[in-house]
Amino acid sequence: MQLKFRIILNVEEDVLRDIVIDSNITLIEFSKIISSEFGFDSSEISTFHHSNENWEQLDEIKIFKIDELDLIMDNTPISNFFLSKGDKLIYIYDFLNYWTFFIELYELDESVKIDSYKCINSVGEVPKNPPSDIFDINSVKEDSDELDFDDTFID
Repeated sequence: MQLKFRIILNVEEDVLRDIVIDSNITLIEFSKIISSEFGFDSSEISTFHHSNENWEQLDEIKIFKIDELDLIMDNTPISNFFLSKGDKLIYIYDFLNYWTFFIELYELDESVKIDSYKCINSVGEVPKNPPSDIFDINSVKEDSDELDFDDTFID
């Protein structure tokens, strides 16, 4: 089955790719496709999160198993998550820079099988630097200045 996705990079400017893939690929293969199409080399740790209509991060699909019940990308077909138009995943690439992608299925065709993926639309360029407001240390410091700590507390 052929699946068409819109993948949007979470940055200020519009950066997106529309990709057509076969439903039989695994999430690890999909991870490599996304990384490649956005100019990354797939060498960083990444993860997928199942998502709802509000783009909330739900169940995580990891690159390697940590707990016995963990789903891992290597043996999880993409078809487990994309069953109908509008289904969503969140992809996070590089935990130090936290590049975040919003993935939505916008078309599926059960009559078509494709051998390899195709990028059918590309808009925008990935910025050289990742989003900087993920962990804004200045806002954390400002918030902590407002807290009332007991300076007389001693261990």
